[in-house]
Amino acid sequence: MRFYKLQKVALKISNNPAKFLNGITSNALDRPRSAFVDFHGKIVATFDQLSIDGENHLIVVEEIVLDSLMKHLERYILLSKAIVERQDCKVYFDLDGTYKKNGDAHVIPQRKGQLVLTRENLENTVAAEDFTLFRLQNNIPVQGIEYNNDFLLNVDESEFVSFTKGCFLGQEFLSKVHNRSKPSWKLVAKFEDDCTAEEKQKMTSKTLDPQAQKILGFVFVSNLPSKEGAEKSGAGGAGSEKKS
Repeated sequence: MRFYKLQKVALKISNNPAKFLNGITSNALDRPRSAFVDFHGKIVATFDQLSIDGENHLIVVEEIVLDSLMKHLERYILLSKAIVERQDCKVYFDLDGTYKKNGDAHVIPQRKGQLVLTRENLENTVAAEDFTLFRLQNNIPVQGIEYNNDFLLNVDESEFVSFTKGCFLGQEFLSKVHNRSKPSWKLVAKFEDDCTAEEKQKMTSKTLDPQAQKILGFVFVSNLPSKEGAEKSGAGGAGSEKKS
């Protein structure tokens, strides 16, 4: 089995977690990934999630965004009386998806592989560069590296959002872009040789793809026709927060 230890933390939400989360997260609670966004649809934190039972819900976020997330959640916690507790566990990426949970461990499916939340010390068998290549090949960007407080649909148009779950913070802006147009930018994995000079400067997680013998990286590319994209870049708007 191939494991890579992540810099993520798990939070347990209890005392009617569904009531607390439904109005402030972008996806249905039974989906593996979701996000906290602000009123304008810009990311506060993307996260993985798992409902343990009706009274407890786990979310997993990058440790680097934990402080800003808790600040964002403070008033909602006070209003709802939800309980948010950091869990004493480690988070690993199981690249092969073969780990079988035991005891109090939990697993959350990913686009490929799965997250493992456990108190066990699993052997970290994957080098950082190899895990980066795995992420690039399977379109798994990371908050704090590929994106931060970007407009959510610029990062992903489907994985983090349900447009049928009902009202939530930021829904108006996200739905407007989804229904009337499309995001101005799109985060993709792309070979450096295929990038413009500006894209090359903004690429993240650049790693040699040994099969192609080319540098591969994540980059935001225009999601609009070239003429329209130029006009939008100058005009700004809900879907064009990202690049200047």
